[in-house]
Amino acid sequence: MSERTLGNLIWIDLEFTELDPSQGAIMEAAMIVTRPDLTPVPPPGIPKEVGGLRFPIALSEEQVAGASDWVKQNQKEHLARSRSEDAIPVEKVDELFVGYLLTCCEVPDSISRRPLLAGNSVHNDRAYLIRYMPRLCELLSYRLLDVSTLKELANRWHASLEFSKNPETIRQWYPAEVSLEGAVHDALFDIKGSIAELAFYRKHFLVTAPD
Repeated sequence: MSERTLGNLIWIDLEFTELDPSQGAIMEAAMIVTRPDLTPVPPPGIPKEVGGLRFPIALSEEQVAGASDWVKQNQKEHLARSRSEDAIPVEKVDELFVGYLLTCCEVPDSISRRPLLAGNSVHNDRAYLIRYMPRLCELLSYRLLDVSTLKELANRWHASLEFSKNPETIRQWYPAEVSLEGAVHDALFDIKGSIAELAFYRKHFLVTAPD
């Protein structure tokens, strides 16, 4: 079991049937915990190069049918996995994510000092977590670390900096050995891309960040 510490980051990526959490459902969920320096802390029993958890989430026929046209056209595989025998209920994913967090993070009484949710455009993931994974949300700070903020600031203040989320670039900047299965819009791949992107900005944009 990993030592439980303060300051860790909880990287979450969700693939959902549509953007509106009041209408949509989660198709796939992934999570990686990192130290403040972005070093991954894999769950017990998970290879270091995999680094985290990913689950297809069971959906009803009605939820699949209600997916947006974009999802039906571009994420057919996710919808199919959500109706497969491998898919599990979202309540179980909530439980497994909570277990992962508690193996490596302290959760103080002060909500501002609790583990920080991190990712790209993670505010929408947070909205889905509030609806579908309330136990996990109870352990998180109300604050977010959104890599998209740095992306937008770099675009405006340092236009020569650009991070391309492809396997070669992710491997270059990910702060550990990494296995990259899938592609963009696969939840675990996207998390690894976000961690690598923040490491890139830490080096080239946040110039006072310690090594």
